Amino acid sequence: MALHPWKQLSTRDIIRDRWARLRADRVEIAPGKILDPFYVLEEHEWVHAIALNRDRHILLVRQYRYPGQAFTWELPGGMVDSGEDLLTAIQRELREETGATAPRWRRIASAFPNPARQTNRVHGFLAEDAAITTACEQESSEAIESAWHSIPSALDLIRRGEFSQANHIALFYLTLDHLGLITHQAK
Repeated sequence: MALHPWKQLSTRDIIRDRWARLRADRVEIAPGKILDPFYVLEEHEWVHAIALNRDRHILLVRQYRYPGQAFTWELPGGMVDSGEDLLTAIQRELREETGATAPRWRRIASAFPNPARQTNRVHGFLAEDAAITTACEQESSEAIESAWHSIPSALDLIRRGEFSQANHIALFYLTLDHLGLITHQAK
């Protein structure tokens, strides 16, 4: 059987607000094979910073994540505002959440968080020679603390499950690879 893109036959909103849109689609996944409903979550694009200072320590944020009922260490970042360019968005998010800025930025990767249900992508940027230069400007929906961690310390947080968001871990490792800090051995 050959694979084909699914065909949307109809759609209806379940919820639509400034944060997200959840819709229920009726789709044809193969000739004559209908799924109804198939739920799709539309979210804004996300951006995250792998902010390294001159000593190659990474700036992480810690906050309570209500759905997971856990405090987690993560990469600073958030949603891209409507019409905002990705680099502007991540520079804003880093400054708002941590008070940090950086003179050099590089895009590392973009990936789907979950293309089985979500339409958005997460974009990772390396911020080099980052430093705290201003006060935080956290949104009213945020309660965040930040701290610098050595790379071995960040890896330990991952192993202990305290730095536990899969998208953030992937961007962290892709950045280590990009910087040549991961050794590849042939098997």
